[in-house]
Amino acid sequence: MQRLSSRAARAALAGLLLCAGLAVAAFAAPAQAAALQQDNVYLAGGEVRSPGPVAGDFVAAGGRVRVDQPVGGDLLAAGGAVDVRAPVQDDVRAVGGDVTLASRVGGELFAAGGHVALRPGAAVGGPSTVYGGSVSISGKLEGPLEIAAQKVTLDGEVQGDVRIAAEDIELGPATRISGGLHYVSAGELRKADGARIAGAVTREAPAPAQAQAQGFGGSGAQRAGDGSVRASAVSYLALLACGAVFLLLAPRLAAQASRRVARRPWAALGAGFATLVAVPLLAVLLFVTLLGIPLGIALMALYPVLLLAGFVVGVLYLAGLLPPALGRALPTRFHARIGWFALALLPVLLIARLPVLGGLAMGLVSLAGLGACGLELRARRRASGGGGGRGVRSAQPAGDAPRHA
Repeated sequence: MQRLSSRAARAALAGLLLCAGLAVAAFAAPAQAAALQQDNVYLAGGEVRSPGPVAGDFVAAGGRVRVDQPVGGDLLAAGGAVDVRAPVQDDVRAVGGDVTLASRVGGELFAAGGHVALRPGAAVGGPSTVYGGSVSISGKLEGPLEIAAQKVTLDGEVQGDVRIAAEDIELGPATRISGGLHYVSAGELRKADGARIAGAVTREAPAPAQAQAQGFGGSGAQRAGDGSVRASAVSYLALLACGAVFLLLAPRLAAQASRRVARRPWAALGAGFATLVAVPLLAVLLFVTLLGIPLGIALMALYPVLLLAGFVVGVLYLAGLLPPALGRALPTRFHARIGWFALALLPVLLIARLPVLGGLAMGLVSLAGLGACGLELRARRRASGGGGGRGVRSAQPAGDAPRHA
């Protein structure tokens, strides 16, 4: 239990380091040309790609992050999609909607995302911790492996013990585990012919209160509590990283939309509810027309992103209420804005755990933010004569952010 607690602490620290790296990226982005000549490189934008071999650390945030040049130090990346295809000498910390690793990592690996994949060319020299909706592991991992997900497919080599908490677990024919396998699941794992496990295989059925958290270690109520705390910590760090990416990519939109919630809360809620209903309905109508199927698919793919953006803007509105209440000036720079966002996010997630009221509060926050984003984008189109506007820019200097959070 002590070892697992320390692993969870390291995972939390990794997330905090990631957010700290994003803060540095905000100041480095306006001077990318100068940063490329340094040992460490910090980049942010809609699409970020390795500028060349990096001697030190590489910190990147964007809609899509692609690492295809060697990194001599640590890699910290956050984005809608994170693709690592070049060797990283030290540790890798990656958070995204899709996280893909197809290269050598000299140190530890921490990855969290909707889908996390370690391709056959992946190799990790230290311990690996992976959280995701679906996780697929190939390649070779030289340290112990810990996974918490809904679905796990393991078809690679692990030099050490493996611990998995998931609803669906499958071991492919290329699976080689030199240690033992301990898994927490409501059902039995599926093991293909050829899969080999040197140590003992133990299964633990999740307790009722633990079924959603899917935690490790301990027994009874202690296991449920540990799993719940770990799941909550990962959710907090993931949402904090999403907030940081949103503030980096669209600082003006974030600030102006959050102010719209304050000025016109009922209008924002109404617009958010209309968007919530209209987007799926429009997608269905596009599917019916046949010719509009590609656009309908794209619209449904963007739907979760819109909901997430609405939640982030709603929390930013709450974060903007805190400085005046505490007698502080409204923040103007990225590091201060993400700090207030982190402070506001914590009570929001705590309230979300309450039955009925928690879900209602989360829904109102998300709808208000979603509607405010729609109203702000509509106002920009009108101001630009029907064009797309120029208010949202990638890698914008943090100092140019508006004076209101």
